[in-house]
Amino acid sequence: MAVPNFKDVPGLTGTWVLNRKLSTDPDELFALQGVPWVVRKVLRHAGLSLHIHQTTSLSKENTCTDASCESSELVDNLKPVTTLHMTQTVHPGRFDSEGSYPVDGNSQDVSLPIFGDVQMQLQFIERSDILEDSIRQILKVASLSDKVIQEFAHNASKGWEAEVIWGFEELEGKKCMTRNISTTKDEKKVLAKMVYDGPN
Repeated sequence: MAVPNFKDVPGLTGTWVLNRKLSTDPDELFALQGVPWVVRKVLRHAGLSLHIHQTTSLSKENTCTDASCESSELVDNLKPVTTLHMTQTVHPGRFDSEGSYPVDGNSQDVSLPIFGDVQMQLQFIERSDILEDSIRQILKVASLSDKVIQEFAHNASKGWEAEVIWGFEELEGKKCMTRNISTTKDEKKVLAKMVYDGPN
């Protein structure tokens, strides 16, 4: 099976450094997500970088849906699956994290130093499929790629869920990686933008 053309998929490989001048102050967002005040105070001024190594490999997908299928009747199709291998470094703070995240639409449980136990799901989508209206309108004009990465995150114990859109925008005349975030808890919603310089 031929691999689809992925030229319009954003490539995130590199080291990206948080640009606090262009980013939203994250305090209100972190407060909604239940991050303790002391931790928020540290994070508000800490240096943050993301080292990402993006790979795409062929994965087998079983297309047999009948539970009674014999092994000889199973038909496997190859499909490309992109994985983001990420290391986040926070200095100071001891909140570094590392993990691999398939961009395949499947949910996975992760434990993060700042946010605790989170259920996460990542997938490639068209800009028109972004759920949050304001983010969709911003990226309709500002996005530098046709596709973006949509991340859904849910913390059951703290009661919040988020849609995070990873992509590229031109800000102050340069290409930046951005994470536009819409987080909701109960009846409250907080929007934020994280802007990263790079890649290095």
